[in-house]
Amino acid sequence: MRKSIKFPFLLLLCLFFSFQGFSQIEYDIQEAINSYYSAKMCDDYQTLLGYTYPDVVEKAGGPDNVIKALELIHDTQRKKGFLLEEYRCKPHLQMKEIGEETHAIVPVTTVSKVPGGKVYNESHIIVVGAEKNTRWFIIETTSLDDRNVNKVLASWDDTMLIPYKKAPIFKEDK
Repeated sequence: MRKSIKFPFLLLLCLFFSFQGFSQIEYDIQEAINSYYSAKMCDDYQTLLGYTYPDVVEKAGGPDNVIKALELIHDTQRKKGFLLEEYRCKPHLQMKEIGEETHAIVPVTTVSKVPGGKVYNESHIIVVGAEKNTRWFIIETTSLDDRNVNKVLASWDDTMLIPYKKAPIFKEDK
């Protein structure tokens, strides 16, 4: 009788621990996204730099150049009256272990105040877990698609497909 109990118990134990690992990754992804977007809304360039994928930092010419670019982008947006007010993310659409990294495609909706109203933008980000998922990086897909994502993320698995982009929706102030 004991032998027949061992197998189901071991199977249940394995499922429990694999679910625990999956839940932790889901939690870590959400925490990284929250920290990233909070930094965007507060112009915290050092935190944003920490979430910038290392290859992107290198291609941009180093951390100082990334911070200068972030400052320029945010200053330009502010001068035009563009202010990120809110973000919402959903659970990932796709996730894969690729070598030493975890890659996840996550849908995000941002709400930005613009002159005369608000812009609602549904897009996707790529969240990359490195160092056994203790470090997380965020890659916005605004200018990326399945043809050029490898230029930013060399380890990208081509079986993961970035969803098509949707046009932003403008809602006029009433």
